[in-house]
Amino acid sequence: MAAPDPAKEATTAFVKAQFRRYYESTKPILPDRFAKREFGFMFWTPGIVQRHLGFSRPEELRSFLTDRVPAHAYYSSAYYEKPDAPTMEEKGWLGADLIFDLDADHLPNASKMSYPEMLEAIRLKILHLYDDFLAADFGFDEKTMRLVFSGGRGYHIHVFDERVWSLGSHERREIVDWITAKGLDVQATFRESAFDATEFKGHTRVKKKVVGPRRGEPGWAGKIGRGIDELMVQFEKMGQEGAVGFMTSFEGVDRGAAESLYESLFKVRATKPRTIRGVDRVREGQLEALPDKARDLLVRLVVDVQQIRLDEHAGVSLEGIVQRGETDEPVTSDIKRLIRMPSSLHGKTGLQVIPLTRDAIDEFRPLRDAVPTAWTDDRVRVNLKNKMNLAIRDEAFDLSPGVNDVPQYLAVFLAARGLATVASEA
Repeated sequence: MAAPDPAKEATTAFVKAQFRRYYESTKPILPDRFAKREFGFMFWTPGIVQRHLGFSRPEELRSFLTDRVPAHAYYSSAYYEKPDAPTMEEKGWLGADLIFDLDADHLPNASKMSYPEMLEAIRLKILHLYDDFLAADFGFDEKTMRLVFSGGRGYHIHVFDERVWSLGSHERREIVDWITAKGLDVQATFRESAFDATEFKGHTRVKKKVVGPRRGEPGWAGKIGRGIDELMVQFEKMGQEGAVGFMTSFEGVDRGAAESLYESLFKVRATKPRTIRGVDRVREGQLEALPDKARDLLVRLVVDVQQIRLDEHAGVSLEGIVQRGETDEPVTSDIKRLIRMPSSLHGKTGLQVIPLTRDAIDEFRPLRDAVPTAWTDDRVRVNLKNKMNLAIRDEAFDLSPGVNDVPQYLAVFLAARGLATVASEA
């Protein structure tokens, strides 16, 4: 058995004491159909978990939080007849909310980001999921969706529309497939349209043109249309050399073809009554305004770029170009998932799990808005492992390794994240 680490034990005791103060002064936010939910908790000793708990009254939950002081608190996405039954079979499943989870695991370059940068990148992804899929495609009303900052490295969306309660895992996976574009035939969003017909000796000849998807269309056609628009914006920002470099990074695209496409898009064709370029026609869905080879190359690039699973390609950000959304598939498809309880504290940051409206998340910044008001400005002496630059509660800190006296709210954050140990409270 490993010898006790006094500094680690003191640090855990400090964080736990602050958590207790928080729970003693805070009324928990209860989930809908509170008495039908299973609750679960993780504690400060690794591996110690307690679940299969149910509470019939809010006071019981609050007493548990203040007496036991868990590091993490969860409740089930599912509703049960007997949420405190010891086995899943005995609980009597009644239905479940639909849960979406996004955190740093969905960022290819997370290891290169600071904590605030990572949180901002995830915030933008969760908004794309909320606005462009759950609201626009599935028609969920804002009143039946709740955005939640997880307190750690990401955000959740809880959909509690009664139409989703009875969905099984298979149906939930189909929702994930739509969002992540699994099996999407991008080519099919480009369609042929007849525009002229001539008859000769009893035969009819129909002329056809390729019509591209436009941004205002519903579903994936509109998304691809918006992606094309953003790709054109980026091409113009890059200039010819940058755009050609991006195009030729795709296998089989030669420089001459890429240069021809760029010229077809951005060369001015007319100035009266307005300036017209190929790109302006493309934005209107008129792909036939481009020469055949340029048109075919553009379609091919749009198809290829939508298959990329990273956030950038050849040094170019694909935000807005690649339109697919993301979610943690096992979480969304699970009909018995435990999810973090809003208003609880995250044991690895000391930040609150914050429920948010769609309007509120636009200006939400976790290191400013999720720091509990229970944490004070009182000085706490910590032993910092590494140099750190951080802004929290709108105050910037530039700290050197070793002993530092910092506000209690920063000490909790550093201690919970394992970035510092607590020597003593000043």
